[in-house]
Amino acid sequence: MSGTRTNPRANTWGAATLLLLAGLSGHAMAQTAPDPRDIERGRYLVLIGHCNNCHTAGYTAASGQIDEARWLTGNPVGWRGRQGTSYAINLRLFVQNLSADDWLRTVRNVQSRPPMPWWSLRETTDTDLRAMYAYIRSLTPLGEPAPAFLPAD
Repeated sequence: MSGTRTNPRANTWGAATLLLLAGLSGHAMAQTAPDPRDIERGRYLVLIGHCNNCHTAGYTAASGQIDEARWLTGNPVGWRGRQGTSYAINLRLFVQNLSADDWLRTVRNVQSRPPMPWWSLRETTDTDLRAMYAYIRSLTPLGEPAPAFLPAD
């Protein structure tokens, strides 16, 4: 060897910088914007899946003529059944703290109260569920959380 000494502190900082950059690169990749085609596919699936019928106040009464700016903000009108009264959640707020993987796990494992057809969502492909997620996440988080379930009295 030539007698050149290396500075252990410089090596530590170099390694730490590389790890930081690798971590930031991975974080940036995880945070990349969804493909606009996925968002449009998700919008289409929300429409044909009739999500707005329950999750958008006044949608059915207006024969679907509700501004998209109000879509999926929940519904304060409850559905009363034998078990009690349930409310369609504000999907815009619901997905804000979920990753796409969390969304998939939730959809695959939930057994919602009526009138939610949770069994239909379970049959939806991962690709389509991810597109729905991308669309819902693309919407501005607006509105209030749904009222709590009311048991039968």
